[in-house]
Amino acid sequence: MKFKPKNLNAALIISLLLATPLMLSQNTAFAQTTQSTAPNSGAGINSSYNWVGYVATGGTFTTVTGSWVIPQIPVTSSLTGDATWVGIGGVGSSDLIQTGTQAITNSNGSAVSYQAWYEALPGFSQPISITVNPGDSITATISEQSQNQWAITLRNNTNGQNFQTVVPYVSLMNSAEWIEEMPSQGSGAFIPLDNFGTIQINSSSTVKNGQNLTIAQASAQSMTMVNTSQQTLATPSALGYDGASFSVSRTSATATSPNTVPYGRRGWSRTGVGVRGFGGFSTRPQSLRQSFYSRFPKFRMRLFIQESFKR
Repeated sequence: MKFKPKNLNAALIISLLLATPLMLSQNTAFAQTTQSTAPNSGAGINSSYNWVGYVATGGTFTTVTGSWVIPQIPVTSSLTGDATWVGIGGVGSSDLIQTGTQAITNSNGSAVSYQAWYEALPGFSQPISITVNPGDSITATISEQSQNQWAITLRNNTNGQNFQTVVPYVSLMNSAEWIEEMPSQGSGAFIPLDNFGTIQINSSSTVKNGQNLTIAQASAQSMTMVNTSQQTLATPSALGYDGASFSVSRTSATATSPNTVPYGRRGWSRTGVGVRGFGGFSTRPQSLRQSFYSRFPKFRMRLFIQESFKR
């Protein structure tokens, strides 16, 4: 999910990385996005340059849902940002469908823009036309309605605005994610993670192999966000007693990261970068994309047609 950089007065839209990982080191195993079939090993073992939260793997996932309250982002003297989302797919492959909210400060620190969006990789993120503000309670759900047909729902529980759409999408359905993310610009450069403080993610569940499960019941693993010096940028808490809630807290570490994002795509596309501790994947994003298209050639044609109409 990502947003095109615009004049902040028109709502600065930034691209947030999401689906394909970049290696942290030559000898480290990586996961695409967020994923893993190992048992929940806790924060500090699984890490990413731009994701923090929980990831469930090891089954077929057809629904994911979660709720959160949008944090108040401080106005700073430079460009910063963060995004919160739920998603399905992307583990070991380049497919990922997701929806959430984001906050971006402009480069001179005079304002913060809050937006809602959804995205289906390898397509670009799409803005959701509901109003979101700090303090608003958000509930997001992605659910397969029929084969290759996905309902995306995002509700602002505070002001009552609701968005729903059904999109055609071919997903491997191999993971479910609840993520706080450091975004990137359409040019491929990361936006430094803002100081969002602590965000609480509640009422989180997924349908795995036909069963409705909490994060804990789905055996999800935690993921910590680190900078290029391996300092912790943000960390998830242990799961609550309900097995469906956790918090993510920002540290005081400086948000350094790789200079560019895999693909370097314009628009709102996103990819998980440098995910460590989840098993091996190709680190060449283009290879992942070509592999996805070779398996689902009709999707490539559909994307080409969509992009042609955009022009």
